[in-house]
Amino acid sequence: MLGGNLEMLRPVYYLILIFLLFNLLYLAFLKEKIRQSLYIAFNSVFIVIIGLVLFFQQNIIVDELNLSGDSLIFTLLIISIVVTIISLFLSFKRSSRN
Repeated sequence: MLGGNLEMLRPVYYLILIFLLFNLLYLAFLKEKIRQSLYIAFNSVFIVIIGLVLFFQQNIIVDELNLSGDSLIFTLLIISIVVTIISLFLSFKRSSRN
């Protein structure tokens, strides 16, 4: 680990991305459950906030230990934000129909 990348937080980012993808799939394909779409949208936003906090904390750890950051985590965070924006769009689009 010394002199390498900080990769200890990678599994957390994978789990956040998988959870957000499940939320997106629920919004995209389970159209009869419209009332719960707002819950899923807020759930997605909350998880992205957790990801942002973890990213910030990772950067502090990397800075303190003089390690290199992990660029894959940044990419996973950007993908998570995009999936959340799509989920919010689908959520509010379906909510406005009612």
